[in-house]
Amino acid sequence: MVIIQLNPQKTKNRYLKVIKESPILNTDNFRSIFGSLDKSSLKTDRKGHIRALEFVALKNMVFKIEKKTIFPYIYKISSNFYNSKNLFIDSRFTIFTNSSENIYLKKTINPDKIIKKLISHLGEKYVWGGNFANGINDLLKLYPPSKSLNKDLLDKWILKGIDCSGLLFEVTNGFTPRNTKDLLNYKNPVLIENLSLTQISKIVKPLDLIVFKDHDVIILDKNFAIESRENFGVIKTPLIERLEEIHKNKSPKNIYHSPNDYVIRRWI
Repeated sequence: MVIIQLNPQKTKNRYLKVIKESPILNTDNFRSIFGSLDKSSLKTDRKGHIRALEFVALKNMVFKIEKKTIFPYIYKISSNFYNSKNLFIDSRFTIFTNSSENIYLKKTINPDKIIKKLISHLGEKYVWGGNFANGINDLLKLYPPSKSLNKDLLDKWILKGIDCSGLLFEVTNGFTPRNTKDLLNYKNPVLIENLSLTQISKIVKPLDLIVFKDHDVIILDKNFAIESRENFGVIKTPLIERLEEIHKNKSPKNIYHSPNDYVIRRWI
């Protein structure tokens, strides 16, 4: 990996441009996450999720520098598409620039290409905060473990996998919102309130999003849906069966109001 380090104070460069997919964390202490005290473990919650991971910045994304932290290479940044006051990046994945434009970030909005990419991800692991299924191998170089890791821990160390909203974010190359909460009211509602499951299944279109609190499901066609689901990874299920499962605990609504609702959003 090419590493370019400049002093942004001297060059007046106020932005960082990603040259290699990079983890964005909500803490500036990257080593406490990738390695911890023994340098051979990851800081996870009781479910095994790296909660410090917000998302993976894709190549050519640009972030504004807010300040340099006390940790070498780590900068606090802000984003024009991700709303958080605590975002941090390792600048070794970036170059400094004075432009805020993502001029080389080619977003994907062709439905056929998106569906093809979605299907190609079948079988990928579920990773909290993940949206780059191949993983970031350079994390092993920059934050090397002190001993050999088993495959599951190795995959998790490099963030190999995707979460529910990360699946759509990756296949569109950053076109859609990164978090499920932002998908709840994204683009246009499909009017499903007071309809039967059979009626709903007949009016949806490919790439419509079934969204509820903390999760989203992508409709592939009239018969199937795809999602990255905790404990399952990326799976394809019959659409009517998935709607029936959701319907057990959620009610179809045109506009999302409460955790008891689910909505369908048409965005493309």
